[in-house]
Amino acid sequence: MSRTESLSPQGRIFPCLAIVLLLLGRVSNTLQAAELSDDASKVAPSRAPTSDDLLKIMAPGYQKPIGVSSECFGRMMFEVNGVDEWPTYYRHMYPTGIFARSFSDNVGDPYDSMRFGDTLIAVIASKKMRSKEKVFEATPYGRIAALQNNIEEKRSYIARLKKPGKISDADKAEIEEQLKDIQRFETIIAEYGTKFERFNTGLPNSEAYWTSEDSSVDNSDLRSILRAYLTRGDHIFVFESNVKMKNPADKESHKKKFSSMLSNFRPRAANEIPTERGVCIPFGFIADDGETPIAFKQSIRFSDAPGVLYTLSTGTVDPRNIKATPLLAMAEAAISPPPPDKPGEPMPKVIQRIGPRMVKMGGLSASQGGVHLKFNQPGGKGYEIYSVFTGYGGWLGTTVLPYILVNMRTMNMNLAPELKELPPPFAVSKSRMDLMVKSMRWRPTTPPMPELTRR
Repeated sequence: MSRTESLSPQGRIFPCLAIVLLLLGRVSNTLQAAELSDDASKVAPSRAPTSDDLLKIMAPGYQKPIGVSSECFGRMMFEVNGVDEWPTYYRHMYPTGIFARSFSDNVGDPYDSMRFGDTLIAVIASKKMRSKEKVFEATPYGRIAALQNNIEEKRSYIARLKKPGKISDADKAEIEEQLKDIQRFETIIAEYGTKFERFNTGLPNSEAYWTSEDSSVDNSDLRSILRAYLTRGDHIFVFESNVKMKNPADKESHKKKFSSMLSNFRPRAANEIPTERGVCIPFGFIADDGETPIAFKQSIRFSDAPGVLYTLSTGTVDPRNIKATPLLAMAEAAISPPPPDKPGEPMPKVIQRIGPRMVKMGGLSASQGGVHLKFNQPGGKGYEIYSVFTGYGGWLGTTVLPYILVNMRTMNMNLAPELKELPPPFAVSKSRMDLMVKSMRWRPTTPPMPELTRR
């Protein structure tokens, strides 16, 4: 179920569901917003994983079924049964919102994000509702171009007001207002020119800039910010790195590190599984040594069931962000519909509670919990609502045992009018989730991670 899921025609939100999903989403998102520590994978766990513990991430006994496709996300790979879609719709029209992707205006998870080290990532594609190039309107130089266009339009308007003959007092006042707007726009353009610097990525079809921010009063929190837009085929890949500056020299070292990361990026075809070390993002891949801390959370769906989302979360276990998967599974399994507002009002019926229980996620042991409900509409066709969480909490102190969470849930058609069909039966969606969960494993690489060759 989505965070705005309703189980009644009036669109009421379940109080208990709202609290559970706030815990699952909001808290996680807040912690992800903090910088990932490069030392997260070096924190000493209470017990080091044995070679058998490490081997489980490879799912050694798993065999890929015939007729399914493979997909990868983060450092993991899994199988999908159907044509899968990633959220690449550019919905937010302001700079900081670019990293929250969706499938359409009302379908998506607002807490989806991808952080690779100190870099946030977004992947944007053209949709019927909006071209991917719309994203450039929010860049500093796109805004400057828009302001310059406004200035030219105002100057043309002033020229028309200054018609031959005597100018009326009303037109004089209007001209003064237009000149004030022009002066204000020119001031903004000058400020943009001072605040933002163009940055040369050294890569084709790219646009980038550097800026800085300081939220403190004593310059103790000066941040160096680099953002790059790489156009590759049908997608625009956006990268933003944000680091603390201790001295002016940090600006240049930040640029070099950011350029190195961008040079290791390449586009990736749908369902392509790279063989080198690195991380998969939707339609892209970033090569690294396998040690960069990540915090990835992204939803996928299938083209024949657009109202069912499968949200995948994976990343380096951080002591500040431990995933309590047994509790999350227990909370999901405990969801119940509220009492009706009025006597006799229809309400959803619990068909099945899933767990909480232990299941296999590849070769790992994971916690699972969920609920399957049905809402019977008077005189109409009923519909199913379901939400199932499966999660492995990972292992502190190593990158090769990341946390892995899979959350399947239905979206509400009342809140997403672009959805034109009801979700498929629970059994159909659950079988797709089961395939993802059972096939989840570390993506094999050449060379392999040293920890995975230990015997």
